[in-house]
Amino acid sequence: MAYKIMIVEDEELMADKMEMQIDKLGHELFAVVDNSDDALAALQDEQPNLILMDVNIEGEYDGVELTDMIHQQWPVPVLFITSLHDDATFRRISRTNPVGYIMKPFSDAQLKHSIDLVLKQLAMTQQAQDAQYEVQTNTSKETEEYIFIKKRNQLDKVKITDIFYVEADGRYCQIYTQDQKYLIRMSLKAISERLDPKAFIQTHRSFIVNMHKVKSVDLENDVVVLESMHVPISRREKERVLETLDWI
Repeated sequence: MAYKIMIVEDEELMADKMEMQIDKLGHELFAVVDNSDDALAALQDEQPNLILMDVNIEGEYDGVELTDMIHQQWPVPVLFITSLHDDATFRRISRTNPVGYIMKPFSDAQLKHSIDLVLKQLAMTQQAQDAQYEVQTNTSKETEEYIFIKKRNQLDKVKITDIFYVEADGRYCQIYTQDQKYLIRMSLKAISERLDPKAFIQTHRSFIVNMHKVKSVDLENDVVVLESMHVPISRREKERVLETLDWI
């Protein structure tokens, strides 16, 4: 399986070396940047499977600070690459929970083995998560109004009309009911195809809302209010949401 790998490195020769190794391993180069601003910009619309992160980089933030900022928004694994040997730097790096740590200078074999080990670990973690969170398909008439969500070692029967909203979360989605939250590995589009389009409507590229649960719409702040929950409305979807509420 090919993975998307991003390089954050301000030494051109070192970045070239890493890029060549990614190509040899058969993976896809997501982006090569040398500063924190360009790194954050590259991650806005899509995220890689792995980031190779130097500590000393250009820009307002160093690699450790940048990793903290990235992890506040996206759960992207980071493999640190640095020439710094001091304990203080190691402690700073450790606090970001990296998936690995390589000291410069390193050989092609060291880089290859480090990347291989990290990606193997990520693949195993992904398989475990896929087995833990999934939605069971039910076609019988008796279960048409329910979905069965696998949560660890049990199947929870969730009534579709009890769903308040669904939120996209990377490669997963969060399904919210009154008092429960379920994480499933399914795209927002796939979930929407299972829901009644007359009741469930997309209010934002990352949200689907059960319009029967809507208490009010905050037009000033572009928010749908469902009990104590607040879901954003994008400008593109606003008119359609208001039209739907007219006939519900």
